[in-house]
Amino acid sequence: MHVYPSELVALITQRWQAAPAPTEGDGIAESGVLPGKPALERLISTCYQVSMMREEDRPVTLRLILAPSALFPPDQGPPKGFHRLVFSSPRPFSEYELRRLSPAVDFERSLIAVEPHPDKGFQIWGIVNSGIRWLQEERGGNKKTKQLPDVFVVHVTGPGMLTICRGLKIIATLNGGRVIDSSANAFHSKWMNKLFAEERSILLQLHEQFRASVLYPVARIQDEFIESLQFQILKRVLSVCRMSRHGGTFIIFPGDSPPELAAENPYILIKYRFQQDEAIQRQQNLMVRTIRLATTVLGDIKDPDKIITWKDYVDLRHESSVYDLEEALYEHAQFVANLAAVDGAVVTSSRGPTGFGGMIVGSLDKLTEVAIASDAEGKMVSLAKIEGYGSRHRSVYHLCNALHQVMAIVVSQDGNIQLAKWRNGIVTCWDLTTQMFIGDT
Repeated sequence: MHVYPSELVALITQRWQAAPAPTEGDGIAESGVLPGKPALERLISTCYQVSMMREEDRPVTLRLILAPSALFPPDQGPPKGFHRLVFSSPRPFSEYELRRLSPAVDFERSLIAVEPHPDKGFQIWGIVNSGIRWLQEERGGNKKTKQLPDVFVVHVTGPGMLTICRGLKIIATLNGGRVIDSSANAFHSKWMNKLFAEERSILLQLHEQFRASVLYPVARIQDEFIESLQFQILKRVLSVCRMSRHGGTFIIFPGDSPPELAAENPYILIKYRFQQDEAIQRQQNLMVRTIRLATTVLGDIKDPDKIITWKDYVDLRHESSVYDLEEALYEHAQFVANLAAVDGAVVTSSRGPTGFGGMIVGSLDKLTEVAIASDAEGKMVSLAKIEGYGSRHRSVYHLCNALHQVMAIVVSQDGNIQLAKWRNGIVTCWDLTTQMFIGDT
């Protein structure tokens, strides 16, 4: 069943009321209040209509914020504040005006600012330059993110693709007439936690050996820290690939040295295979360095068994060595993502990329449908015929059907991301939206 703007209002209202408001520590000026139902329908419908337009043969993308100019002090600006510019005369709020403004308002850096008028409905009062630090929520990063006010925000990301937010908190995502639910976040599932447990165990052992080998205090970590680090690297790779708009496929083998990658196998032909030397372990080495940096800086001689969290590491913004590691991690993610621009899949293990240009071979005759998950664990599903998907997706489904331990992620040229994994006796798929990648950085 397809859902469109008028049907979104009840869902948005329900989720808006359930979403926790930002705390005072975030520096939010005032609590957000939704406009009435007719006004909200018009606002969303206008954004939906502009999403279907093109400006100079380019899809229209933009961010819109419903807030008065008084919420933004005139003497501030990025990276730590917001630079608001008020039009001398308000502009009418319509899909045509939004389309004309969109080239001047870069999606990643600015928002079109709107407020209600008692007689004229909504009006565009100006532009708010936010800078790009807000994207760290999706792409990773350790710089302090300035919170948007607790108000209604819409992201227009493509034809029929709207993301409704309360500040930076995503309330609902409309994609292809379907509402994507953030509760179906496979990255928070028990099965994924178990899939990479061996890698975390190895890193924990290496860290304990390091602690025992030095004379200065080094703190301890737990699985939570490594999980967050793993997620940071993965979401950076996927975000870079998604923003490049070339699409790509990533085949992820859990474990340090999967036997399937030790030699040629009947399922994947890797055109560009890397030599298995120390360089292939850079991803793992960067993780080890990050762990050692965080635990050494935060070590306490009075508390030798102190346990640090990922948040403790993020708070180390004053350390220059953190910036160097952040840059190294980002460059590694950029490198891996760029490999996906070549035809074929990027094949990785826990150490890092094994090769790229991987061609998935074999017949699809035995596989006719997959399960589309609506929960994180893949227990609530609906069946879908694979004939409705492109060749890139179908080949991934075939591979997951043949190799049950493999996890595959397909990034489409339009920015959509789908994860596939054998679960509960069938190839199961999760549609991943931007909201899946937003969390603690």
